[in-house]
Amino acid sequence: MITVILVSHGGMAKGMVESTTMLIGEQPCLEYVTFEPGDGPEDLTEKVETRLTAALEKGEAIVMTDIPNGTPFNCVSRLMEHHHFYHLTGMNLPMVIDVVSQVSEEAKAAALCIAAVEPAREAIIDVNAWMKELGILE
Repeated sequence: MITVILVSHGGMAKGMVESTTMLIGEQPCLEYVTFEPGDGPEDLTEKVETRLTAALEKGEAIVMTDIPNGTPFNCVSRLMEHHHFYHLTGMNLPMVIDVVSQVSEEAKAAALCIAAVEPAREAIIDVNAWMKELGILE
């Protein structure tokens, strides 16, 4: 089994789980951890490690963090020295939905991560430029 854990500053990770559920239904493989005001890096690391350890007891884990070099990213990256899991950063909703919707008994976390990166990049669109290209805007 693959568990996907979203980690973010504030409520972003929780919101991503809620939005994913709204769009594709309940996903038992999807969890979140938030870095709240008043938390220190040690607090976040402890919360993530608790969740991660439980996930790894059941199988593989993919952890997605909100931004490169932020506290969630740094805490998760340090855990990579002690646990084997996959870490993607710069998470966005299309990336989360893409990965979670492909989780199955046969799926491999490494393959899901590789397949998720390019579509996540392509999901970022400059709508003004796109509409100009279509002739809708001048």
